[in-house]
Amino acid sequence: MHSKILQAMAVASLAAAPLAAQAQFFGDSAPGEQKGDWIVRAGFSQVNPEKENLQPFLAGKPVVSTLVVDSDVSFTFDITKMFTNHFGVELLAAYPFTHGIDAKPYNGSIRTARLGYTDHLPPTLSLVWRPMSDKATLQPYVGAGVNYTMFSGEKLRGDTLTALGLPNKSKLSLDDSIGAAGVVGLDWFPGEEKKWFLNAQARYIQIESDATLQIAPCATTTGSCPKSKLGSVDINPFVYGLHIGRRFGDPAPEPVVAPPPPPPPPPPPPPAKCADSDMDGVCDADDKCPGTPAGTKVDKVGCPCSQELKVLFDFDKSELRPESITELERVLKFMNDVPFSTAKVDGHTDSIGTEEYNMGLSDRRSKAVFDYLTSRGVDPARLKSQGFGETQPIAPNDTAEGRQLNRRVMLNRTDACM
Repeated sequence: MHSKILQAMAVASLAAAPLAAQAQFFGDSAPGEQKGDWIVRAGFSQVNPEKENLQPFLAGKPVVSTLVVDSDVSFTFDITKMFTNHFGVELLAAYPFTHGIDAKPYNGSIRTARLGYTDHLPPTLSLVWRPMSDKATLQPYVGAGVNYTMFSGEKLRGDTLTALGLPNKSKLSLDDSIGAAGVVGLDWFPGEEKKWFLNAQARYIQIESDATLQIAPCATTTGSCPKSKLGSVDINPFVYGLHIGRRFGDPAPEPVVAPPPPPPPPPPPPPAKCADSDMDGVCDADDKCPGTPAGTKVDKVGCPCSQELKVLFDFDKSELRPESITELERVLKFMNDVPFSTAKVDGHTDSIGTEEYNMGLSDRRSKAVFDYLTSRGVDPARLKSQGFGETQPIAPNDTAEGRQLNRRVMLNRTDACM
């Protein structure tokens, strides 16, 4: 018997490897719950074979109407290793079950008789699926796998053999069986720690064994009685078990909490207020045109966006007056202080003379101002000169004072005043 148990454990170990590898492919749906746990159950199970297992024939003739293997209760335990949070491999083992073998004769006057006994050991390896997390109180599971059943200790009763007309020293042997197996179970965890639990389970095991009868004593000179095959015994039991269980494993790791982000840097201090004497929004240190009248639109260096120059001329003259130099020097300083500025130099006349003459005179006047500024270093690309003749008077031409005001050159700023 001990060799049978060792053989069963070896077979189960060899079968566990491919099932464990298969379980790895299912992955974790909730990391840190059941993966790596060991689940152990121990208790008692009842094996209920089929009602009628075999109609044995000997030499082509039925020996009895039916051969029946009865039920038995024995100690069972199983161990489950969880490879993911929901899939594991379960090994079922047991103390050998002892079953009575009953014969139902054709002769109605002979009642069902106990023919003998046999032991069987049913180690089963299954891949199990546990859909719930380890925090659930009720945790169902299902599984499917392979069973290897070993029969031993077959013993026939002499008095029953005699009643059946067989030699009373005949021997019965049953071959080992390999078949499919399935399990449905429920674990109930009553405590907060979810360690100890109660278990109920039901299994179906496919067990089919060839039965052989060796009739002895027999008339033979070889010293060994011949063996006769009785047929295939279909046991195929349902197994019902009640167990107490314990789960072993590390508690689920605490979730890793990311450190809080560092506080944002403090906002930069507001810029120190600077002196702005003319209140144009440009600090005095950067103001190229101090003293700008209040409300005047200025550029980034504090100069007015509508910078103008007005130079008056004598009648029919295009030469610059001495008093105009002061105004031109003011504009020259502005052009040097604001290097991004551009301007248009427009020349004008009074209405005395022909339009064609006055147009040329106005061109010469605007050119005189253009030449003065460029000769003092202003880039010619920043200036544009143009004459308008008598077409844009600013005063009536019927008085000497009005005509003097119309004989002029105007400079107007043309940049975008950034």
